[in-house]
Amino acid sequence: MLTPSVLIVGAGPTGLIHALTLLRNGIPVRIIEKQDAFQLGTRGCGMQPRTIEMYKLLGLLPDLLEVKTDPFPVVKFSSPQGDNEEGNVLPMVERIANTPSRPINTGFMLMQERQEHLLRTRLEKDYGVTVELHTELRSFEEHDDHVVAHIVKRTPDTDENKEETLKIDFLVGADGGRSTVRKQLGLDFLGDDSPDLKEIGMVAGDIEALEGTLDQKVWRIWGDTTSNMLSLRPCSIPDKTHINFFIGGVDVDLEKVSSSREEVVKAINAITGRDDIKLGNVINMGIWRPNIRMVNSFGKGRVFIAGDAAHVHSPTGGQGMNSGAQDINLAWKLALVSKNLSPPSILTSYTAERIPVIATMLSKTTELFHKTFQPASPEKMVEGWRRGYELRMFGVNYRKSGITLDEKYTYAEDEIVDPYRSGDDGTVRAGDRAPDAPKLAPVGQTNATSHTTFFDIFSPAYHTLLVFADPSQHGEAIGGIVETARGLPSFKEVVKTVLVLPQTSSSTNDASTSSADMVLLDTEGYAYKHYDVVADSQQPTIFIVRPDGFIGGLVFGVEGIRKYFALIFKL
Repeated sequence: MLTPSVLIVGAGPTGLIHALTLLRNGIPVRIIEKQDAFQLGTRGCGMQPRTIEMYKLLGLLPDLLEVKTDPFPVVKFSSPQGDNEEGNVLPMVERIANTPSRPINTGFMLMQERQEHLLRTRLEKDYGVTVELHTELRSFEEHDDHVVAHIVKRTPDTDENKEETLKIDFLVGADGGRSTVRKQLGLDFLGDDSPDLKEIGMVAGDIEALEGTLDQKVWRIWGDTTSNMLSLRPCSIPDKTHINFFIGGVDVDLEKVSSSREEVVKAINAITGRDDIKLGNVINMGIWRPNIRMVNSFGKGRVFIAGDAAHVHSPTGGQGMNSGAQDINLAWKLALVSKNLSPPSILTSYTAERIPVIATMLSKTTELFHKTFQPASPEKMVEGWRRGYELRMFGVNYRKSGITLDEKYTYAEDEIVDPYRSGDDGTVRAGDRAPDAPKLAPVGQTNATSHTTFFDIFSPAYHTLLVFADPSQHGEAIGGIVETARGLPSFKEVVKTVLVLPQTSSSTNDASTSSADMVLLDTEGYAYKHYDVVADSQQPTIFIVRPDGFIGGLVFGVEGIRKYFALIFKL
């Protein structure tokens, strides 16, 4: 086994996704988890479309499609439920048709327990890397060129502790809201301490529904927070009838309800007014209270934090796990620094890019939380259950980042860019999510089965240069662009050039001799349309797509390529 370059503390989705991204880049990792067993239960279960695209980028989409569930209809009942009451369908998630640039426009449901299992399975299958349970980080010391971590591995059978000192290049804390790494870094965990938040809470967990009691096709809600409220949502585990529940409201004694299975069942029967819901064992249960906080920095030196260690918030809006997944903004940068291709200074862009996004996300989810869980009129509560399109996270962007370069669009110094929504304003800019495009035909292969998409080409291990040009107009320029790319450090490892010909191109024979890594014909015009490129432009248009699927550069020639990569690599 290779000596790990990066120690990842915490084996939730954020830690596992970081591990996989680093391993895809050839960076050896070690993952430790202080718990004695993997977490069970639903917890974060809503996967937004942008997170699903991240799974595609990491090569996980086929695995995900095998286990995911589409969003359930949400039906609201009175408390207690009236005789023959059919309930009202809440407008929670609008199903939107997929498009060529957004091939997955509506999210999935997958309980966190199953998501973590999917990630652990892929790590072990592809790299032989497993999570080390009952292993805890006690302390660390940072040096100029490495980190020393002190860890303790417990033996559950004997309660013996084995201490180990580990030297690594970097440390990533994905160890949750009570993060040891964050506390030892001394980072401020700023949050909302308003008294009204402390009065709100719910009992949440998973319970067995005995077969035949409730179908597994509908998410049911009874009552509201002005008195008492119950949610029962299917967990969608094959061959099991587990249901996720939460119980809250001003009339609910949370401590009493959470004291035993019997009290949970009694509360469910009382709120629903039904005696036909037969329930089995409680799988997990606890009291949840809102804790809305974020750090003012995502790391120092060679030590970083991600996911709940850096930001915690209301579950309303389904942004928590999804935001943690997008914290892989860090992983590709760590990989380049570990390979000595990028300067350590690039790592400061992790904080600079993610802080504005997370701050905006916290504001939005807190607004939804107040509408959903604070005592209010039924009409206001319905608004709290409605999930706006921006929560699908297509608009998340890094437009004003110090490591993006845009030669088409400029910004005034005081111009405000919404880090959560501006990327969905109808333009395509540096810092935005890179759109997909289907029906791209490799030149020389006319068989439709050989068609590919941009999402099939993008990778967490390299930058992709999409060169929109036609050899009949830009032959000499194309040659210079490809040669410039080939002159970059470790070109074959970390940069891929893709020449994209317009639908009307008659230069496929000339293009077939290009030295680009791939030459594609935009057979249906989707690529040029969704990247907003004019086919008969006087100069090539180049989009430089980063390893995290965001556009790093929008440039028009060799100088633009050099300027962008001067921000990324040691040149």
